Amino acid sequence: MTAKIFSFTWILDQSKEKQPKDLAIAKLFNTYKFADYKEQMVDLLDRVCIVSVKTIEIVQQVHDTVEHKGDNAP
Repeated sequence: MTAKIFSFTWILDQSKEKQPKDLAIAKLFNTYKFADYKEQMVDLLDRVCIVSVKTIEIVQQVHDTVEHKGDNAP
């Protein structure tokens, strides 16, 4: 659960609109607007969620397999 939350937090933090400290750079190159990429962000967060859920399923399957094999040990 923590890794999933960290993933979402990191993505959202990296996608924030940030004001460059240099005024010349801000004037010429500060064109990024989060709202312009809303659909892509929703898609990215959806994919991160899907990967997180699938990873949890795989880990659970591995855990169940290891437990099952342990029950049949001689």
